[in-house]
Amino acid sequence: MAILITGGYGLLGSHLTYKFVKEGEKVIVVDTKKRELDYLNELEDKLKFIPIDVLDFSKLSEIFAKNKNKIEGIIHTVSLMPSPFFSENPYKAININVVGTCNMLELARVFKVRKFLYISSGAVYGEVEDRASELTHPLFPADLYGATKASCELIGQQYERYYGLDFRSARPYFFFGPGRLPSEQTYLFKHLLGPLESLSGLELERGADQKLGFTYIKDIADGCYLLYKACKLKQKAVNIATDKVTSFPEMVRLAQKYSDTPTEVKIGPGKFMPRGETLDISFAKRELGFYPKYTADEGMREYAEWVRKNRR
Repeated sequence: MAILITGGYGLLGSHLTYKFVKEGEKVIVVDTKKRELDYLNELEDKLKFIPIDVLDFSKLSEIFAKNKNKIEGIIHTVSLMPSPFFSENPYKAININVVGTCNMLELARVFKVRKFLYISSGAVYGEVEDRASELTHPLFPADLYGATKASCELIGQQYERYYGLDFRSARPYFFFGPGRLPSEQTYLFKHLLGPLESLSGLELERGADQKLGFTYIKDIADGCYLLYKACKLKQKAVNIATDKVTSFPEMVRLAQKYSDTPTEVKIGPGKFMPRGETLDISFAKRELGFYPKYTADEGMREYAEWVRKNRR
C-alpha cells in the first residue's frame, strides 16, 4: 500500500515525501512537474512520480483506477500561498485551493481511500491577540487565503461525517527551509530571506512591528507525519508550529548573519498581515509527542547551507 502526496515536489510536500520514504513508506507523488531537489535524489527509485494537476479530475480518476486498492491514504498539500498574486487573482486562487481539495476528497470517497491528511494553515484563526488553540478558538479567517483553508476543513469534516473518511487537518505556520530559494518563494519570504541569496532591492512597506512563529520546514514535516500516523485522536485538526516567535527584523538579521554577501532589507513600521503571533501547540505536544527541534537561528543556518549549494 502507498501514500499519495499531492504537491510532492513543493516546499512542504517534498519534505513530507522525504520523511515518509525514509520511514519505509511507499509514496506516489502527484505534482505538475518534477523538481531536482538534492535531498530527494537519493530516494528517486523508492517513489513513483505522476505529472498531473489536481484540477484535472478526469486524469486523476484514471490514476486512482489504475492504483485501485493500492493507496492507503492521501496527503493533500497543493495550495496557492498568500501573496499579491493571490489577492489579484481570487478566482484562480479559490479554484486551486478549494476545488483542488474537493477533487481529492471526492476521489478518496469514490475509490474508498480511508485516510486523508489536509495541509491547512494557522491562517484559519485570523488575527488573534493570544495563541490560537484548536481546542478553544473558532475558525475566523481574516483574509481570503485563510477563508479557503477554513472552507476546505469544513468540507473535509462533512466528508468524514457522511462518507466515513478519516479526515485530519494539519495547521502549520510560516514555515521556511530547503526546497525553494528565497527568490522562488512568496513575497514575504523572498524579502525576509533574500539576503541569503544576496538579492537586492528588498523593501517591505510594513512589518517592522510584527512577530510570527517562523517554523523550520523539517519540524513541520515531522509534526504532519506524527498527525498522519496517530491513532485514536481526540482532535483531528492540529496546530503544527513553533511556540517561539521571531520578529521580521530578526529574521532579516539571521539571514544576513549566515549570508556570504548579505544585502540590506528595508521594513516599514506596522504589521504586514493580520495574524496572531504563533499557535498554541499544547495538544500536539501532549497527544502527538511533537516538539520542534529547531530554533529560528538553527533553521536559518541549515537553510543557508542549502541555499549556498543550490543557488544558481
